[in-house]
Amino acid sequence: MELDFDAIVRQTQLRIRAYIAGMGVFPQDVDDLAQDVYMEFYRHMDKTPPDVPVEAWLKGIARNLCRNHFRRSARRDRLHDQAIAEILARTQSAAARLTDESDVGAALEGCFQKLPEDSRRILIMRYAEERSSSAIAAALGSTAEAVRSALYRVRSALKECVASSLAAESSS
Repeated sequence: MELDFDAIVRQTQLRIRAYIAGMGVFPQDVDDLAQDVYMEFYRHMDKTPPDVPVEAWLKGIARNLCRNHFRRSARRDRLHDQAIAEILARTQSAAARLTDESDVGAALEGCFQKLPEDSRRILIMRYAEERSSSAIAAALGSTAEAVRSALYRVRSALKECVASSLAAESSS
């Protein structure tokens, strides 16, 4: 059976992108995954079973690629959490050498108070209540991936704020 790749892409691309988005993939990643779906399909078009509709086959490819995407994201998030913990440990030990530990605590508390309420709430759920990203997502009516992204942004903002607060204190 001869398949017309261009025609298949034109006929299915909107539904495949919607399918990928429906699996919980962030909007900024949908196009990349859809492109990967079509690249994989193109490479292995000859293996498409003749009795399976092409769109169903594409959705199967999309499902597998989305699963891989989520696995990579989870691994990346775990590594990121470990890196942040290490950076905070180094920052605290360096800050302890430069300043009194109460200065670090005061800077952290001041920066925490400057955060928007939603950001403080996510940090409390993650670190004080020790909830997982999935549990936080369920409580907030969001996705675990969105929670992990929010945590990344909040931790980065906190880190920058603490560093600039300590720098300002040491220069004055």
